[in-house]
Amino acid sequence: MNNASWLIPDADPPEWSLPADIRARDALGGRDCGWVNQMRPFIRHFSSPGHRVLDPFCGFGTTLLGAHLEGRHGLGFEIDPDRAALARERLQRHGLHADIRVGSINGLDAGRANLCLTNVPYFGCGWTGATVDGQLYLQPTYADFLSGIRGVFHAVRQTLEDGGFCIAMAQNLVVAGRRFPLAWDVARILDSLFVAHEERVLCYPAAALPANPGSTKTNRSHEYALVYQKRRETVDLKGTAEVLEALRLSGFSYELFGSFQQWQEQGQPIAARLPADADLLLPLEQDQLNALLRWLSARGFQLTLWGEPIAPSLPLETWQSHHYVRADCRGRDGSLIRLDLCCEPKSTSARG
Repeated sequence: MNNASWLIPDADPPEWSLPADIRARDALGGRDCGWVNQMRPFIRHFSSPGHRVLDPFCGFGTTLLGAHLEGRHGLGFEIDPDRAALARERLQRHGLHADIRVGSINGLDAGRANLCLTNVPYFGCGWTGATVDGQLYLQPTYADFLSGIRGVFHAVRQTLEDGGFCIAMAQNLVVAGRRFPLAWDVARILDSLFVAHEERVLCYPAAALPANPGSTKTNRSHEYALVYQKRRETVDLKGTAEVLEALRLSGFSYELFGSFQQWQEQGQPIAARLPADADLLLPLEQDQLNALLRWLSARGFQLTLWGEPIAPSLPLETWQSHHYVRADCRGRDGSLIRLDLCCEPKSTSARG
């Protein structure tokens, strides 16, 4: 793989394509099956021989087949038992024993993986297969669908080794004439769990036909490979300390704890690692909490609750049930100040 921001995958040779008889037995006719040659460059570039490659939406086992061809070990999760059986059959025809587990990764033990590489499912595809709890194709609303996506990638984060990459391939969609920014919404979810790198644009051959004047429709022959990594963020320590002092001078009460508090006391990295955020324990006072959110918002902080943007006002019960609110301020010089705002006992805090 070179450093071009776009990639045109080679079409799969017949021996690696999804067999026609397997395609015919699928609820969607296999139309959401990716290419082996779409996955292989990413497997080669972001993992090493012998590594474990995870696909939490494994479908027909395309990523797992690519992993085998590149000398890696594949692990797949597929929530639909019929598709899992078809994937196993496909790989068995290549003489491969497939480690495919039926169910969602956020409900099963996955062990450890070095790379996550997957195509995310599409919203509104008209699934006609079995009704299974957690089947994202059957989610009634886009918000429910994205919540399910987030749950899966949260489990992926627990599975990945430190330094491992998470690469999700996604396309913005048009359903009933309405555009759904799926790729960008998946990126927003991944932003809350991993450190973002530059994306690749994957381009596929498609006929370009004349368009009527004013037509906005395209042949939708591209998707995004969103490249993320499980590692600690780098934050602006001086800027963070200045914000914390400004909070005190503005009359906000908080208790600093966790790695930033230790760094301030010791003046050096803890266990050779710099803090990735500052953890604040706040008093259980609704008006003061909302005033703090307004103060931060007015100073350019983006407020999120488990990756979802929020307004500078939040019910105390919601805050407590989600453990913390994240406040990020990104400067024009690329700097980052990150505060995790907790309002629960430190002993049960989700951060530290």
